[in-house]
Amino acid sequence: MSSVVPVSVEETSEAGRDPLRIMIEIAENDKLSDEDKTNLIIFSKERFKNRRLMAYVSLYALVASLVLLFLAAIIDGIAGTQIIVSIKGSQTLFAWMEGFLTAIVAAYFGVSAWRPAS
Repeated sequence: MSSVVPVSVEETSEAGRDPLRIMIEIAENDKLSDEDKTNLIIFSKERFKNRRLMAYVSLYALVASLVLLFLAAIIDGIAGTQIIVSIKGSQTLFAWMEGFLTAIVAAYFGVSAWRPAS
């Protein structure tokens, strides 16, 4: 028997459905073999794993850069070094990096809140 696992892109009306409801529908479908049901449920669980990982890595990078800037400011205040001055020379680069990371986090979490299947 050939596999009936779909390889097409979801339609817009189906994309925002609740993932738990989709898994229940897969489990109740009599036309699917047990292997196909298992594969579809695994696929629906793992589907956005890389997007989620990218968003969390970006979020952690934002928090880490903020902590490093605070530490640099504290060290400057205590030891009188010029860390913040040297960072200020690369201000445009940091602004672009922080903006890019923020866009990744905002896009992922925004779309995840708007569409539960994401």
